Amino acid sequence: PTPSPKPAAGQPRYGGILNFSHSGDPISYDPVQETGVQSMAPVIPSYSGLVQHSPTEPAKVIGDLAEKWDLSPDGMSYTFHLFKNVKWHDGAPFTSEDARFSLETVRQPPRGVVSPKKEWLKPIDKVEAPDRDTLKVTLGYLSASFLHNLGDGRMVVVPKHVFEAKGNMRRDVVGTGPYRFKAHAAGVSFSVAKNPDYFVKGRPYLDGITWFFIQDAATRFAALRTGRVHMTPANAYGLRPSQSEIVRKELSDKIATYRFPGFVYMAFWMPHNKAPWNDVRVRRAVDLVLDRPKVIDVAVEGVADVGGFLPPGAWSVPQADLMKMPGYRQPKDADIAEAKRLMAEAGYAQGFKSTITSRNRAPTDRSAIAVKDQLAQIGIDFSLKLFEEATTFDVLYKRAFDTAVMTNSGGFDDPDQFLGLYVAGLPRNFSDFSDEIVAKRYEEQARTMDAAKRKEIVLDIQRRMFELIPASVLFWYVFELGVWKDVKDFTPGIGLYNNMKYQDIWLAK
Repeated sequence: PTPSPKPAAGQPRYGGILNFSHSGDPISYDPVQETGVQSMAPVIPSYSGLVQHSPTEPAKVIGDLAEKWDLSPDGMSYTFHLFKNVKWHDGAPFTSEDARFSLETVRQPPRGVVSPKKEWLKPIDKVEAPDRDTLKVTLGYLSASFLHNLGDGRMVVVPKHVFEAKGNMRRDVVGTGPYRFKAHAAGVSFSVAKNPDYFVKGRPYLDGITWFFIQDAATRFAALRTGRVHMTPANAYGLRPSQSEIVRKELSDKIATYRFPGFVYMAFWMPHNKAPWNDVRVRRAVDLVLDRPKVIDVAVEGVADVGGFLPPGAWSVPQADLMKMPGYRQPKDADIAEAKRLMAEAGYAQGFKSTITSRNRAPTDRSAIAVKDQLAQIGIDFSLKLFEEATTFDVLYKRAFDTAVMTNSGGFDDPDQFLGLYVAGLPRNFSDFSDEIVAKRYEEQARTMDAAKRKEIVLDIQRRMFELIPASVLFWYVFELGVWKDVKDFTPGIGLYNNMKYQDIWLAK
């Protein structure tokens, strides 16, 4: 891997413990089965992937365990040449068989293992380990996003010998990354220590990292202000807009703030195989009534992006067009009237009762409250069921809910990362949305290498989804985090999960 450039102001120094605030305990340590930032943020620094997104050029994919790779002339085969003499944290040697096993486990998980990321590896036809230091991946079709999906920070390589012995990695952290698991005090903290055998020479600089679990937003902010933590999380539990303003006005000499899109969206999920949500008229009525800017005001102090099924940007419906569409346009009078007509046509003129499942902390619970209040306008009487993070995901994966307000995410701005969340049968397709036309067009865009042609297909898919309402997207997060200026060579990654190994960060004092 290419190290980050050294700062002009001074030479990096070794030592010190970097302290984070964090939202809570990992649900489990398993990087195959977990995708949420609460679980993944403390675990990723212990692992390596085959490749990764560059810390300094996020659109570029560079090596990680792979020192280099060759692409066949037809674009259908990748041959990865792996670093030699890499060790797992338990001392066992890393080989290409571990990399082969990891890809196959995500692609075709064993019984009892949930694999939320398997759609990313769908282009793969065959994975081979011809020798100890070489991995060959043959694709079944050309894929524009394959290498970038492989570089997502959550697509790590796990130790075959540990996974096979335990059946998963839920209670074990054994990687090849810059930091080794040290301790997890439930409800208190999670800590890692420097890996002296890390295969990148001279890294990491830090002696270790500790994440302190602080659920209350005000207490997290106090921990940053007083210097108990060096950094807030780079997610929804970072700085609230009002807190960022305080930092900029009162603490700008000590603390830097960063604002960036996280490629995470909040959505209202309606199961398509359960009445009344299996009636598209009801789903459309819901989508028409929702006032996204007001949800944003309630949930995240007005700082978020209104958007559709893809993050605002290169692949999404242009913002100017989106804001003229039913459900997004202002004022809401015409949309509410149409929603009432659709409810009556579907046989629910008087509304009905239902429940919303959600996470029991801001901003998710605030989003659920906003949805509950707004949908009362068309007679839907919701009660709230609020759970801890682990229970919420368990309920969602088991589809044991009437409706839900919950986040979903991708690692970077590519249609496969987000449209793939609506593929039938996948764990994070919380609404169990299925449509033959969308599925066919999704496969078509995934195989289209011409970016302009691919965008045309992607726009067509979005138009179809706006008709069928697989979910109602409420907003796309804009994250802010605070970092003490003693923390050097920190660069926010793209999305939540990239550039999270912290091997290049150092503390000035």
